[in-house]
Amino acid sequence: MKKFILEYAAYNVWANETICSVISTLTDEQFEKEIVSSFSSIRKTVLHLWDAHLVWINRLEGVSLKAFPSESFLGTNEEIITGLISSSKKLKDLTESYDEDALQSIKKYATFKGGIVTSSLYQVLAHVFNHSTYHRGQLVTMLRQLGIMDIPKTDLIFFYREVKK
Repeated sequence: MKKFILEYAAYNVWANETICSVISTLTDEQFEKEIVSSFSSIRKTVLHLWDAHLVWINRLEGVSLKAFPSESFLGTNEEIITGLISSSKKLKDLTESYDEDALQSIKKYATFKGGIVTSSLYQVLAHVFNHSTYHRGQLVTMLRQLGIMDIPKTDLIFFYREVKK
């Protein structure tokens, strides 16, 4: 299992860097344009991805946040992209630090609603990486709604073909 989770963590970095290579070329107007989706702009969607990474990084390190970090974030679009890439790399580093037994271990953490829940560490990591995939798909659709059609593929199989030759 460790091999797969490590690959999934590396994939998450690669896919976020790949989609951000397109997003980083957007104007501020495009980045913040209202688009119908789970989050109403590319900015808000990328912020959500970064938030999720930060929340789970904190939970993995034993800290339960009371709110999403972006609630007080006033930075630039470039800082959001940099933050997402940095948090992706931090998740990969954390994943690399776990041995097989640790990945099977149960992690207890608090939800935003105050509940205490448990999950296996590998399940938490798989969730975070899968969550990113879901929202990257939304970003592709949002980019297409902005008229951007030259969007690199971020499917897992393309990661394996390109990176894991």
